[in-house]
Amino acid sequence: MFTGEEIFLEDIQDAVNSTIAGMYPEIEEVKKEHDKDLEKLKEMFLLDEETARSINISVNDSESKILTKFYEAEAKKSAEVDAKIKESFDKLNNLDTTSANYQIELAEEVEALVKVIPQQNKNTLTHYVARRKLVLELFDKILKSELAVQTNGGREFNEKLIHNLLFQQRSSDPENSDLWMINEDFIYFKGSSEELLSKVKIGEEKLFKSSFEEEEKVYLSSLGEKRLTKRPDVLLFPEEGKCIIIEFKAPDVNASDHLLQVDFYASLIRNHTEDKFQITSFFGYLIGQNIEPRDVIGRVGRYEHSYHLDYLFRPSETVVGFDGRSNGSIYTEVIKYTTLLERARRRNEIFINKLNKSS
Repeated sequence: MFTGEEIFLEDIQDAVNSTIAGMYPEIEEVKKEHDKDLEKLKEMFLLDEETARSINISVNDSESKILTKFYEAEAKKSAEVDAKIKESFDKLNNLDTTSANYQIELAEEVEALVKVIPQQNKNTLTHYVARRKLVLELFDKILKSELAVQTNGGREFNEKLIHNLLFQQRSSDPENSDLWMINEDFIYFKGSSEELLSKVKIGEEKLFKSSFEEEEKVYLSSLGEKRLTKRPDVLLFPEEGKCIIIEFKAPDVNASDHLLQVDFYASLIRNHTEDKFQITSFFGYLIGQNIEPRDVIGRVGRYEHSYHLDYLFRPSETVVGFDGRSNGSIYTEVIKYTTLLERARRRNEIFINKLNKSS
């Protein structure tokens, strides 16, 4: 009854698929195109190759369906990892430090935990790096005016797109911004985006005074200006006595025309804020695309060329203190958007390469 060659269901499926592909070449072409699209998705979202092999993807699946299958499989793997971690911790209840086998049993649990945690960390890091990769691609498209919403937008709209990409306007949540593109540390500081100077807070306390001496009042509204109604693009406060000021300019604007804007904000903060804050160290960033080094140095001769990555910096400039306040100082950089993009891409590529090597 069981003599002869055994035939398995998988063999039948493979034979049928092979026969159909031979009879209908157009099916094979559809499959090839589908495979190309799948590879693009894997590259774009850093999808795990092992997970790809473990799920059943049909040529009829849309991109949304494919991604859903990937993330469902990843969620299942993550749940299994968490369960194993929980199991290791539960086993701690049964360990007895007075037992002769204690060290052996503990070593076994440590080994089991060490095998599981790296995979969990890798999955989390992969999603983190993949999101950053998408943000970098979006930034590149904005600079090249490739977004559909840029069709009828002017320079102010382009500046707004860039500003909101890096740090949402009127936000006070740097942690959920993409200021890491400028500096990795910036997302960990307190700060705000395009807030009125008079309303800027450090924690729950207002930065600027609520009442001023008569001479200050006269100055703050002189020449028909309301100086404390100005809105710096970004203010960050890394620690006591320090402030980071960032200004974004539309890609087609000559950034050199705005070299003193950051200095002016530093002066207002140095001289008209609550005494308890006493901010004396400033770090300024003027970021645009139309940056001509000779224009920058021609206007402010103390700027210097960086040794790499095409930006200019001014090591230190005095921020004059008035009415008895001591002087402060400011370090400033003038940077192109494309330079920021290149810097950020290099950093992200390091993570991607590490992830690929550990796959």
